Amino acid sequence: MASSKSKFPKLSRVLTLGEIESESVNELIQMIYDINEEDAKKTQVEPIKLIINSFGGELYSGLALVDVIDNSLTPVYTICHGSAMSMALIVYAAGHHRIASKYATFMYHEASYSSEGKLTQHKQELKETERTDKICDEYLLSKTKFTPKQLKDIRDKRGEWYFNVEVAKQFGLVDEIL
Repeated sequence: MASSKSKFPKLSRVLTLGEIESESVNELIQMIYDINEEDAKKTQVEPIKLIINSFGGELYSGLALVDVIDNSLTPVYTICHGSAMSMALIVYAAGHHRIASKYATFMYHEASYSSEGKLTQHKQELKETERTDKICDEYLLSKTKFTPKQLKDIRDKRGEWYFNVEVAKQFGLVDEIL
């Protein structure tokens, strides 16, 4: 008698993101890849739900996750409960559909870099920070109704910009409020 079990075990489609660091992000990337592999054999798929409650974290790990979400054939819905700040805001923006709870808080700011070492290292770090800030700005601009002037004003005048779910919806960051 043939077994009715699938080759793949049932994968959870509800994933969570807290602090953005390489180990946790690599696990999420693997899970998204596994779900995409399973879904490649299906005609109808359920979305992946990525629940975010994060103050942010490592820029490069976050950008890796953004790349994977962007390229996922299975839709990835990002859901913010609590906060999506710093790099977590960019990851949240990558969602194919973006949902937030009514008390969600968002925060955007320029990247920071360490200040130890020689002057040449400072110059190199500054140049890299400017490059990655540009990547994050351009990505956020492509996914929202924010303007380049607004993001420049945040960098030049505020440093950190905290905003609520209503403001996020107004600027096209949030598609649906829970």
